[in-house]
Amino acid sequence: MTMSRMASVSQCVVFVTIWLCASPAVVESFIVAPVTRRQLSPSIVRTTKLLKKEFGLVPPLRSGTWSLSLSSSSPDDTPQLITRRDTLKTASIALSTTLAPLTIANGGASATETTTTITTPPTTTNPAAQSITIPKVTIGKSNLEISRTIQGYWQLAGGHGKYNPSEAVKNMRAHYDAGMTTLDTADIYGPSESIVGEFVGGEGAAVPCTKFCCYRFLDEIDRKEVRRRILTSCERLKVDKLPLVQYFWSNYDIKKYVDVGLMLTELKEEGLIREIGATNFDLPRLKELITAGVPIASHQVQLSALDRRPVQSGMAQWCAAENVKLIAFGTVGGGILSERYLNKPSPPSKEETNTASLRLYAKTAERFGSWDLVSKELLGTLDAVAREVRGSGRCDGVGIANVAQRYVLGDEGVAAILVGVRNRSHVEENVRTHGFELTQAEREAIDAVVNKRNGPKGDVWDIERGVTV
Repeated sequence: MTMSRMASVSQCVVFVTIWLCASPAVVESFIVAPVTRRQLSPSIVRTTKLLKKEFGLVPPLRSGTWSLSLSSSSPDDTPQLITRRDTLKTASIALSTTLAPLTIANGGASATETTTTITTPPTTTNPAAQSITIPKVTIGKSNLEISRTIQGYWQLAGGHGKYNPSEAVKNMRAHYDAGMTTLDTADIYGPSESIVGEFVGGEGAAVPCTKFCCYRFLDEIDRKEVRRRILTSCERLKVDKLPLVQYFWSNYDIKKYVDVGLMLTELKEEGLIREIGATNFDLPRLKELITAGVPIASHQVQLSALDRRPVQSGMAQWCAAENVKLIAFGTVGGGILSERYLNKPSPPSKEETNTASLRLYAKTAERFGSWDLVSKELLGTLDAVAREVRGSGRCDGVGIANVAQRYVLGDEGVAAILVGVRNRSHVEENVRTHGFELTQAEREAIDAVVNKRNGPKGDVWDIERGVTV
């Protein structure tokens, strides 16, 4: 196949410079175009068949990119491969293709309605994306510094499969070295605090955040119990002072939550706690705590494109005005907001929802609306935005999860997002979230789909508490 034959297909719109290695023993892959099968016109389908036959153009295992691979499968192939490499060195292959425009409908608008069109230019390398730094933000009057992506260790509580504690500590090191210097755990997460403490004990600059969770015998909690539990958390985390204690109260009918909040305040004044945060309070009770004198510096809530309760309740706006920083968990819905579920015909199966977190987020997705609204419209829009980010050269490798996280980081009052850690496979992906910003048009495109949701309704954690909404 000659270069002229490739260039003869109509409407050339994508140019990719191929720099090939001279060694025929090396397998090389190069991004050709960030497009999906369903966007390919008949002309590019014909072209890619030719490329596959001549150069080994292989469709991706998942939606996203096409790659050009050259490999040496036998000694007989070597001369031809060398010739092809010499021919293609520093050359540009013009793929004459007709790409469907990347159109994101404004709320699923019809052809006669207003649409937001994002045109993807040729991909360029963004040098800044190769050395992304996770920023930090301060919370509370003590200016406690936390990373904008926080390592989350609910996964060490059980319900997420078996794990090796020493391997978990290695995971913490990998994430810490990548810039996720803050770790989140809780006093009710089984061995989680102690395992996090093993890492913190060897890394003095790490910031361990824990939770003070009140579920049982709420009316019997007193100063003695509060002190004992805080000291236990200090011992487990191997610190003299807890950087951030996030307070949770399970039953509003037992009106002692303000009293216990003030007991934590006393320990803060004593020097055992640096900052006090809240976890999953609704807005009226959060206001009640602060009015009573509990110095709430942060509030950890479920917030994502699937769960907008902190925004729709007015909490995000109020917290921003009161300098209460939001820490968002569930930003990728346990993996639902990813390429894995893009255009998938059915929601996660019973076999797939085999972890406590995925069961939680599968219910959130169910409340959001129909599965088509999730898998086709929401994920389709997030995917289109990700392709635009890649194509515009703002950040290489961006995927649906990155866009979902970036969307939440752009919400009013959000200081940081929390990512659940089970292994080291997503370290680079989580760092990549901080390599770009969403444009106003991209954010509006996501909003248009999110605004079609049915739920979840109510305030933060209402449904999980059994509140009728």
